[in-house]
Amino acid sequence: MEIQELKALIKETMREVLKEERLRLCQILIPYISNDEQRELEAEFGSPSEYLMMNQLI
Repeated sequence: MEIQELKALIKETMREVLKEERLRLCQILIPYISNDEQRELEAEFGSPSEYLMMNQLI
């Protein structure tokens, strides 16, 4: 294996690891809410899909 191939392999592996760790951190930082809390939020503010549709219209 040539040096450039090895560097590319290491670079890609590091990107994958960092992506996984970033996702894990997001999961830790986002608070858990119950199904009841989610229903209350959707009743008051609408569902996430409705929010996305409204923003696409703008």
